[in-house]
Amino acid sequence: MAKREGFEVLAIDAFADVDTVAAADEVWRLPALCEQLSAADLKALIDKLDSWQPDCLLIGSGLEADLESYASLCQRYTLSGNAPAVIEQVKNPFWLNTHCARHHVMTPHVQSQPPQQGRWLYKTAGQSGGAHVRDWNKTSGINSIGDGYWQAFLAGQPVGALFVANKNSSMLIGVHALKQRPGIYTYAGVSRLHDAKLTHAMQELLDAVVPDSGLIGINSLDAIWQKGRLHVLEINPRLSASMRLYAESPLIQAHLASCQGKGIPELHPYAIHASHCIVYAKQTIEINPSELPAWLEDRPVNGTIAGGQPVCSLYAEASSRDAVQHMLQDKKTQLEKLWGTYVCEHIEFNIH
Repeated sequence: MAKREGFEVLAIDAFADVDTVAAADEVWRLPALCEQLSAADLKALIDKLDSWQPDCLLIGSGLEADLESYASLCQRYTLSGNAPAVIEQVKNPFWLNTHCARHHVMTPHVQSQPPQQGRWLYKTAGQSGGAHVRDWNKTSGINSIGDGYWQAFLAGQPVGALFVANKNSSMLIGVHALKQRPGIYTYAGVSRLHDAKLTHAMQELLDAVVPDSGLIGINSLDAIWQKGRLHVLEINPRLSASMRLYAESPLIQAHLASCQGKGIPELHPYAIHASHCIVYAKQTIEINPSELPAWLEDRPVNGTIAGGQPVCSLYAEASSRDAVQHMLQDKKTQLEKLWGTYVCEHIEFNIH
């Protein structure tokens, strides 16, 4: 997206897939971005950035769980995004719960001690991607650990919003359904939603919670859509993977303009349907990277994919939801022919 909008890009990524290598001017792989950065990792990252002398840094997911490293980058470079204090505040589930209540926005109850009854989720504060979320009951053996907390489970449709926060206002970019891996809560993609009532409710929600949150730039919000009402689950105070659904808009320019206190370029609503699906390996599989079709996204560099790791992504857009599903199913069928039945039995396509 940044390249398309005219920027010169050094991409620092945990996977450095084929698409990233092809798109960026330079790519540096840093697997530790999936975890907490060690002192050596942070030094190596700073050395690489110093050699490039970037005009600004844009940060995606992961570093909100490593605020010490994030703060170090903020002090050294022009980081276009939320201040460390804002991230720490927004990612605090108890602050968010109080903030929502103060603005009359619904959100599931959270607590720091094991519940006595009912259905709950156990989460780790500051994390992203959903891999840290677990179902909880009295026999699960999970007690308070570090930054862990409990959030009351709420049935309904998981949805997300991509938005731009600009001083005392917000602009909704789009609303989408959130996909999760079967039986767990790991992020597995998004699909655009075209529900006028939901869109209106989401903009009203953003108008309530964003103005005094300290947020700037592009952020995302996760919620549950239940019986015509939204319940906030969490706010992700950084660039989001859901931006893929809106990649034709000048989102990088909008993000930078907001962070610099300038006017945001006009972003047109999307009328067509689209879906982005992350394909995961259930167990270690072997594929031939040289045979991967060009229409696959996030194509891996290595042929060995460990269980639980992403393999690639599928994307489709069309005039209707049914047409999108048909296109995704067709791509799945082509991959089944390419990789064979045995391999595909151990893959989650997450196209629904």
